[in-house]
Amino acid sequence: MISFEITDHAALIAFWLIFTRWLAIIIQLPLFDNIAVPMTVKILSTLMISFCFFPYLSPVMIAEVKLVGVDQFWFLTIVNTIIGLVIGFFVKSIMSIFVAAGSVITQQIGFAALSYFDQTSSAQIGPFEKLIQWTMVVLVISSGALFPMFNGIFKSFFSINFSDMGNLAHSPAFFVEFFKSVFLAALMLSTPLIFINMLIMTVLGIIARTVPQMNIIMVSFAVNIGMGLLVFAATSDEFFQVAFRVYTEKLGEWFQFIT
Repeated sequence: MISFEITDHAALIAFWLIFTRWLAIIIQLPLFDNIAVPMTVKILSTLMISFCFFPYLSPVMIAEVKLVGVDQFWFLTIVNTIIGLVIGFFVKSIMSIFVAAGSVITQQIGFAALSYFDQTSSAQIGPFEKLIQWTMVVLVISSGALFPMFNGIFKSFFSINFSDMGNLAHSPAFFVEFFKSVFLAALMLSTPLIFINMLIMTVLGIIARTVPQMNIIMVSFAVNIGMGLLVFAATSDEFFQVAFRVYTEKLGEWFQFIT
């Protein structure tokens, strides 16, 4: 009969804390927040990442365990889970820029009159939201922009922990500016379609006054959708270039905050 005995409880608890923080972050990343990805895959991926980073993170986490005490590891678990959720939420907020921009574009073009429901994300989502979101995910992965994100998460174990909560507890101004800039970035990306929609509505309003016999409401649906698709097709290259630049800038701000 094989028996196991744990000789280093602090190291085991340190690995558990690393795992809980990584899991709270991983489940919020664009690739893993999809409900089509089984929880088993998310947990196994987190275990693999935790195992890879454990040799580098174990000293700081073991010191934290010894500071609080082995018997209080559930308290450290809660702290690290909350920290992971906050960090992951910031990463997800950056990606929400493009979903928000796509939502505004969908409404401006007129697709908002139809209801879309994405079974993989359990949320109502229009065609442009999905197109922009997954295009940006592919751009981020193919460009290697995930490496700064993993580097920032790695350094967060040294800068944000129980013994020194750091920026999470002392930077409310950063939170305000960050979410304000996220909103403005989404608005900026959807500005061309907003301008075109305002222009179309103005022209159609003038036509409605000069030709009252025309059913301007029915015409507006066709014109909005047609012009919206043409404008987006013509500006798509510039749109995704600017969107990727916005992502890298926001990721840089997040990285500076974490470190």
